[in-house]
This record gives sequence, structure tokens and C-alpha cells, in this order.
Amino acid sequence: MRPERPRRTGFTLIELLVVVAIIALLISILLPSLSKARAQARATLCASRIGQLCKALLVYTDDYGETPPFMGRGWEDCDSLSDTVWPRNSGITIRQWAYFEDWIMPNMPEFWMDPASRPEDTDLRDGSLFSYARFENLYRCPDFERIASKTQDLFNYTRTMLGRKWYDETDPEGQSNSDFKEGYGGPFGAPGPIMKTSQIYAPGRCYMLMDERWDRHCAAPLAELGGPAGRGMIDGMLSGMWMAMDSCWTIGDEGGQYHGTEKVSNAMPGSLSQLVPPVKQGNAAFYDGHVNLDVDPLPDRNIDASWGIGMVQVASAFWKWLEGMAYTQRGKEFIQISVPL
Repeated sequence: MRPERPRRTGFTLIELLVVVAIIALLISILLPSLSKARAQARATLCASRIGQLCKALLVYTDDYGETPPFMGRGWEDCDSLSDTVWPRNSGITIRQWAYFEDWIMPNMPEFWMDPASRPEDTDLRDGSLFSYARFENLYRCPDFERIASKTQDLFNYTRTMLGRKWYDETDPEGQSNSDFKEGYGGPFGAPGPIMKTSQIYAPGRCYMLMDERWDRHCAAPLAELGGPAGRGMIDGMLSGMWMAMDSCWTIGDEGGQYHGTEKVSNAMPGSLSQLVPPVKQGNAAFYDGHVNLDVDPLPDRNIDASWGIGMVQVASAFWKWLEGMAYTQRGKEFIQISVPL
């Protein structure tokens, strides 16, 4: 009798290759879904963070007579001294006001002008809002945290200039309030006193915080604000500004491009949407405490002369959007905002 051959217990090369191919196929199917799920999770976390920071601001206002933390005018240049006293009779210059805005942290002007050599006392925990927020990561978007080339990693949630009562040049209240009349911003108006939360006309539509686009201002290299990171029609306005924590009601700074699918803002109706590039969205928190994904109406603030008549239409739609933002603050038509370009 022949001895029995031992039974084969291994796998053939073909069998192994088939298994490997099946695993690779499954991975190729699942990875996009997992990536999408992770992105959605970051968007949800961002909404939670900016919502909690908004609520911290609202709790702060309850403790201080419905008045949010101080915010300055927002567009003065840190590298040029201004000895203009504002408001009149206050005895405080425009530049000096920059140092009073410490809701994120002290000494924001120095931090902004030279983020590479951050002063020792520029810490979120030393900001006037931190005792209400309690967690440092509430000041920034999780997608902002993933960016390696930013110049600061502390915050990108910023307030808007709608935190100050906004006057246009024909505003009777602004004309009668001579203390704030100095420094009208031309057709863009001028900031008045800090707005109390009870004064907001439409809190469910009025922006309080925005998930700011990092390379547009809040974390862009200062030297690049007029270059690669500062494309658009207002490049020169951004360089040197101390408003790292303030958006000039999004005329200058832009909404983030971190979450969701690419789309065009409904501020650009009809055929105009074809002239504006679709971009991802950022979260925005409003004065009533709710949070929405928001898409910037004019990415890069760029209006190309080659668009012809479309350039005028896009500019007009953008200004109408700004008027709508101003209207939510006081319920007043700001006719002087719309200007021919």
C-alpha cells in the first residue's frame, strides 16, 4: 500500500491574490464614504463649537447689561499711528481702542502685527470671554486646526462689525450723535456705539460670529495680504489692520470654505451665479444663538472686468447683500451702501 499523502492546509497563490483583490475593492468602496463621514463630523463639531462660543457671548451680555464684549472700529492700520480722538470727547485715540478689545486675548495688535514673536500674555485663557467659554478649542473650526501653513492656530471664529450700531451718511441718528461722527467711512458708513442684544432688529438674521476663511485675513501671513492670500478688490484694506478678531461685516474678511458641498450664494441670483465660482461653506452664528452653514457671496471679493455688464450686476447683488446684513441690525434701509463701481 502506498502511504497517504498529507492533506494540503495552505492557500495557493491565486487564492491569496483573490482575497487581496477583494479587500482592495472593499477599501476603495468604503474609503470615500468614510472620508465624507469624517468631513461631516468635522462640520457638525464646528457648528457645535461656534454655537457654544455664541452662547458664551450671550451669557456674557446677560451679566453686563445686555452689552457684548467691547469691539473697536476694526479697520485701523496697526503700523500707522492715529492720533484721532474717537468718539469725540472720549480722550482715547483710534489706535488706543485696539488694546481694549480683549475678548479673545490681550494685546491683539501686537499679536496680529508679529504673530511669529507672540507676546507672552497673548493667551486665550486671559481673554475676557474665556471664563464663559471655558475651552480653548471653542474659538476655532476643526478644519482650521488641520491647516499646516497658517500663521496662528488659536482662533478663526470672528465677530462682525454689526456688533456696533451702523450709521450711513444720511442717517439722522448718526448725524445727531456728534460724538461718533468723526471718521465716517464714506458710502460704507461709520460705527456708532456698541449694540445691545435687545436692540438687534432681526436677531435670527443678524450675524454675530463667522467661521472665517483663514487665508483671507485671520491667519494669513501679513506680508501676503496684498498678494496671494489677499486677492480681490480690497487687497490694500487688509494689510496691517488690527481687526484680526473682527470682520468688517464681511466686506473685507470672508466666510470660511471648509464644509459641505461647493455652491454659489443665493445672493447671486439667476445667470449671475455662473460668474461666481462655487465654494465650500463655513458656519455662521446669529444673535438668537442658532447656527447655519453659510456660503460667501463673492469669494476673493473678485470682480473681473472681463465680465462686462455682469461685473456691474454682480457688484450690485453683492452690495444688496451687504444692505440686507445692515438691515437686520436696525431695520433701516441703508441706501448709501450701494455705490456705482
